[in-house]
Amino acid sequence: MPLAHMFGCTTIIVVTSLGGEIGFWQGNVNKLMDEFQDFKPNLLTMVPRLLNKLYDTVMSETHQKDHPSKSNFIKAAIKSKLAEIRKGNFSCDTVWDNQIFNKIRSMFGNKVERVIVSSAPLSPEVADFCRAMFSCTFIECYGQTECIMGCWQATNDTQSGETGIPTPVNYIKLIDIPEKSYFARDRVGEICIRSKAVFTGYLKDEAKTRATIDDAGWLRTGDVGRWTENNMMQIIDRHKNIYKLSQGEFIAPEKIEGIYGRSEFISQVYVYGDSLQNFPVALVVLEDEYVKKWAAENGNDSILLGAPETNEELRKIVLKDMIENGKKRDLMSFEQVKAIAIITEPFTVENGLLTPTFKARRFAVEKKYKPIFDELYKTIKG
Repeated sequence: MPLAHMFGCTTIIVVTSLGGEIGFWQGNVNKLMDEFQDFKPNLLTMVPRLLNKLYDTVMSETHQKDHPSKSNFIKAAIKSKLAEIRKGNFSCDTVWDNQIFNKIRSMFGNKVERVIVSSAPLSPEVADFCRAMFSCTFIECYGQTECIMGCWQATNDTQSGETGIPTPVNYIKLIDIPEKSYFARDRVGEICIRSKAVFTGYLKDEAKTRATIDDAGWLRTGDVGRWTENNMMQIIDRHKNIYKLSQGEFIAPEKIEGIYGRSEFISQVYVYGDSLQNFPVALVVLEDEYVKKWAAENGNDSILLGAPETNEELRKIVLKDMIENGKKRDLMSFEQVKAIAIITEPFTVENGLLTPTFKARRFAVEKKYKPIFDELYKTIKG
């Protein structure tokens, strides 16, 4: 995690105060697994994106035609391991570990004793896989830079897809979002947090501060949460950075981007919605190595010919995969993009398209690529 990210900053403060050692990655994703091998961490603080990629890579390999039964084998392994973990048995010497999980664990140095995940929602299927694979204490949390940690799971909480209970310093309430049919009476709504941990305001931006913190001191997070039947917090949607489409439907682009980002073709994706149109479109930065791998496995070298921005066949293949990912993860039809543009320049902090915490600067992206968005809509309408 970058030091500008509160999750990363807090991790460093806590670990060093307890006398621990911290390993910093070199910044090259391709060397990340080698660094795990070198450092052999006991504690992992991670964001969902890396775990999503790990899960999708493992599962995609099991769906290859030469492994017809392996997918069911892994699902049975996960189910069995979770049953043992929920009994308090974290042993790593089961038949499932010997056949599957030990090999994956060794990629992380084989000494991980605790995993803490925050920054974005982690899907239950990925969380179940990671709990079974790491076979150790696995904690899902929820928080923001503006309030540090809002909720966290207890060390003995093994329910995936939830972020636990409020931390001792926080009060949490849900408020209605009528335009999206979320109502607090139904135990669902925008998450609001009040505590001494909430920040005092944005530097030299009183208007944004007043829009974020109300007169009673409640921080409006922009995240939509639901209290489960076990009184645990579950993050289900976003209320900030939403687009209203021409038919009156609201879409949360960050949620959609998180789903499309599960496609192995994609390195980065940006979803955009025009209020005069009834569907969103997207920019895509490709995962080049996977594109080459897919072309070799499917005997389709034509997608490697010419510039990727103008390769119509490649664009159709990527769009189809995105749509399939959206259907698999329950996107509504109006949330699905109908057109994409492939770009080769990644979003980075250096080019001003990412914040220091690696989130898209939405105003900057839309200003730079507005002609491309307009052309995508024009193409579909045409």
